[in-house]
Amino acid sequence: MKARNVCIALMAAGVLAAVSCRQDPIFFIITSETAPQKPRIEGSPTNMVVFERALPGREAVPVLYVASGRLHWYAKAEGSNTPQWDSNEYKIPQPRGRIISLAATKDRLYALCLDGHSANATLRYIEPDSDGGDVWKEIGSQAAEYPFIQSVYADPETGQLFAGARRNSKDRATYSILYLDSDDTLKMLKAETAIFSGAVYRNGVYYLCTRGSGIFRINEADLVVGANESTLQLADITNIDDKNNDQTIISMIKLKDEAATIIAVTRREGYLYKVSEDSIERMYNNTTKEWISTGWYATGALSLWEGGDFKMLIAGIQGGLYSTTTSSYTYGYVEFDLNTDGSFNTDSASTRRRPPNLQSAPDNDRYTASLGKHPINHLFQVPVEIDDNKTFFASTQTAGLWSYKDRPKNGGEQWNAEE
Repeated sequence: MKARNVCIALMAAGVLAAVSCRQDPIFFIITSETAPQKPRIEGSPTNMVVFERALPGREAVPVLYVASGRLHWYAKAEGSNTPQWDSNEYKIPQPRGRIISLAATKDRLYALCLDGHSANATLRYIEPDSDGGDVWKEIGSQAAEYPFIQSVYADPETGQLFAGARRNSKDRATYSILYLDSDDTLKMLKAETAIFSGAVYRNGVYYLCTRGSGIFRINEADLVVGANESTLQLADITNIDDKNNDQTIISMIKLKDEAATIIAVTRREGYLYKVSEDSIERMYNNTTKEWISTGWYATGALSLWEGGDFKMLIAGIQGGLYSTTTSSYTYGYVEFDLNTDGSFNTDSASTRRRPPNLQSAPDNDRYTASLGKHPINHLFQVPVEIDDNKTFFASTQTAGLWSYKDRPKNGGEQWNAEE
């Protein structure tokens, strides 16, 4: 009798669990999880950049670089169509210090490095044909009032680098934007601003994004030797600010359409803005008659993702300011439709997609149970010159580098840690 009662109890528990899984989406999501893989690049990887290496007797080879303390590289071996991580063929010296950010221009790979336990980061660079030894060179700064460099950005179309720095002040944190002059020295460009968070180049003009002071613009011709802030009058082109509109632009990206459209995103609600030469305009959907936004807090991660039959703008999201039982599965990203020419589609009824309607990862339950649990710092699609599959990567805040690819031994196409 006792055995029969135990069997009945177990059967009832099984039925209850099945019903619970169907009724509670979190339980259902858990059942959709794939086996987690150990990330090759652990921790909180930096942004990803492509930089060409000049190897003896060969044409310049494009290589993907990412760092999580130290530098990693990803490229095709000579005569192979399969890219590899950290191959000896493209071995590159490690710079001194712990790398916290990367930037790449036409002729240099830059690494922002923390030396020892100091809060003051050192900017170092390496050139395409550098090989062996301690070949990383240091960049000095004339901005003595802002000694703590925190970020570096460059548009790879040009050779110009910009940096964000913090003032050594006990009263309050103030920030500045620096530019790298032709004498290889960082000089003041804009003081008393917010955290510098991005640089884009278009038609002879640099657009510089901050987290709280809007977007600035500066003509390329005005970045000359000996220039200073008195001769470099940046025009604040943003028409929103924290005090009046409770919105803070945190990042931006340039599309690949003919107009080289620049899109900016705000932190709260993730509103998208179109950046013109002298104005900034919130984007509106002509079909749904709504403002275009992520719908959640935006992390600032923005990337273009092109598949076999789609082109999309991808934006990292955060379901809440803190991880809870209701927000821990609402990280990851949302999708925005692009037209075939790469321009933003403001007419599509499905301009923004989120689970269960993601197009990039058809198994939305599996996505939600994997990358959907992790806040994302950076997103990047590898160009076909490096990877025939144009693998899409995501740098998570604490779970290492992830990728979306086919994993036959682990259940097929999925988001998982990059091995």
